[in-house]
Amino acid sequence: MSYEITPSQSLSPQTAPRILSFLSSFYQTSDTESQHNAYVDYFTPDATLHMGPKTAVGTEEIRELRLGLWTHVVSRKHTPVKVFFGGEDEVMLYGIVRYVLRQGDGGEVEVPWAGRVIFDGVKEEEELRMKFYQVYLASLLFFSVQGRLRD
Repeated sequence: MSYEITPSQSLSPQTAPRILSFLSSFYQTSDTESQHNAYVDYFTPDATLHMGPKTAVGTEEIRELRLGLWTHVVSRKHTPVKVFFGGEDEVMLYGIVRYVLRQGDGGEVEVPWAGRVIFDGVKEEEELRMKFYQVYLASLLFFSVQGRLRD
């Protein structure tokens, strides 16, 4: 299972290798249910996370949102497809996330997603953390899955 993300070198800032390494590690952690505390550590203490229609601000709200994300799924696998740099400390990316559901027959569903990330610590050469992360899910498919999960 590879989480390696490769950008176009001609469009990447000097910070690209650090950011891509961070994102690869982040999605691997995100896809591991037991890693709730490690997941939260990828964010600044006052970070804002928008996950579809849900918003969390700060460490505790992000942890709560994270716990809720695992309520209806047995596993998930993010596959980032492309990353676009908006500067030294900002990216947008898109990909597919595959969920294995807890209810029913344990079926699988794939959902297209995109995300925008603004980092802290890029220019200071400090530990990278996200201060803003917004995830855009393919709404119709996501909400039909949510409805299926409630049945």
